[in-house]
Amino acid sequence: MTVLNILIIDDDAGDRKLARRLLQNLYPDANVIEADCGKDAMSHSGLPVDVILLDYLLPDGTGLDLIAQLTETWPRAVLFMTTGQGDEEIAKSVILAGASDYIPKSAITSESLMRMISNGQKVADMRWRIQEQQNELRLFSDVLVHDMRAPIRAIKFLSDQIHEDYQNGDLEEVARQFELMKKSVRKTSELIEGLASHINPHSNGKPAYVTVESLFDSLRAVMAQDLAESGARIEWNSGGLAGLCFPPDIVQLLQNLIGNAIKYSGGKTAEISVTAERAGPGLMISVADNGIGVPAQYRDKIFEPFKRLQRGSDQPGSGLGLATCAKIAKRHNGSIWCEPQAETGTTIRFTIGLEAGQAQETA
Repeated sequence: MTVLNILIIDDDAGDRKLARRLLQNLYPDANVIEADCGKDAMSHSGLPVDVILLDYLLPDGTGLDLIAQLTETWPRAVLFMTTGQGDEEIAKSVILAGASDYIPKSAITSESLMRMISNGQKVADMRWRIQEQQNELRLFSDVLVHDMRAPIRAIKFLSDQIHEDYQNGDLEEVARQFELMKKSVRKTSELIEGLASHINPHSNGKPAYVTVESLFDSLRAVMAQDLAESGARIEWNSGGLAGLCFPPDIVQLLQNLIGNAIKYSGGKTAEISVTAERAGPGLMISVADNGIGVPAQYRDKIFEPFKRLQRGSDQPGSGLGLATCAKIAKRHNGSIWCEPQAETGTTIRFTIGLEAGQAQETA
């Protein structure tokens, strides 16, 4: 079960104590933080928060005034407003302001808290997924409008040229124009595939407990042609480890990283090391190469959609590969980063942090 991080904001020490006791009876492993005013609550902005219990009246303002700041700081948190007296107008105001629910302090019990938190988390998760989907659709439409104009315009121009050259009997020029058209079609196809992969990188089914070596075996099979054509030399270090993951997603993530290592080898034969290590209850996998490297100022930005190194702009691709990797890592309760200490080439690491309770054993 996921450990909850709970923030109680109330200027009454007795009310905070009661709420803490009820919550810790329900969720013994929960991390409970207390604050007696809005300013004190915001001092914890660097900490993760999943659930917020917010008193309506505070020494430095009303809880209603604080909702926007709290939801901006912890956008995925479930927020509940409490007050000494029930009031339908207050309830209506706080719900419209973004709270998940409202409850008079006299009605707070273990049962009511459990029901509120359970229902609130489901609604918040659904709301977050809808927001992400809306962002993805907005991204998709922006790309369709912007990035697909050029290849479509090129295809139209080349088709006109081919028609003209064919009528003039210049078959050599027709053949040359056909090759250019094939490149434009390939670029369009790559962009569409990249968008489809980025918008929905999730595999079907449940996470499975698999060996890292089995992931590497799948990866070698998928990339057999690319590895053979590039002559890349890869050192695989599974460490004999196993972990819980969505295997197709992790194979896709590694395929993107290794593909980049080959693509940005700087004209040299790519030498790549793929290493798995234990990271707490999960795994950390690193992909290190001897390529052109990533300047320090770009190391955080490369995981954003369509962010590409300028010196790599002549390379094929849509700039979605690493953004998709970041989404997959996030789905696995992990993170991904470009190692700042790499002296040469590029080293990218990602973690897998799914919980054992979600495991589905596979052969």
